[in-house]
Amino acid sequence: MVSSSAETPPALSTTYRFAVEHKPGYVHISGSGTHSAEDLRRFLVDAGRAAAASRCDTVLLELNFTGGSLDFGSLYPIICERAADAKHFKRIAFVDVNPQHRVDRAEFVELAAIKLGVNVQRFQCVADAHRWLQA
Repeated sequence: MVSSSAETPPALSTTYRFAVEHKPGYVHISGSGTHSAEDLRRFLVDAGRAAAASRCDTVLLELNFTGGSLDFGSLYPIICERAADAKHFKRIAFVDVNPQHRVDRAEFVELAAIKLGVNVQRFQCVADAHRWLQA
């Protein structure tokens, strides 16, 4: 497992964590920190770079960010910004492991990304996402 906690600019969360684990057939990327638009955007940028660097087109994103759910107005611009890069991946599975986050927000992210041409699917647990990626 490769782990990174690169220097965090002062404007970003100081608790941000990012880890990459290479699995057979996909790369498992996990992130944690404050559930803010800034940390989510940073995680998606870092994840895209890590997956591209590993030359892997199949990705599992595991999000474990603390704090309340982001609103739709914060989520949609991030989805739009990242969709162009995400379209290059064959499959993206994502799991928000924080049970306090609202399911309707994750469903919105999934639907919006699909409408923008991303092959993404949301799962409630990492094991289910793993099975989908292995199919």
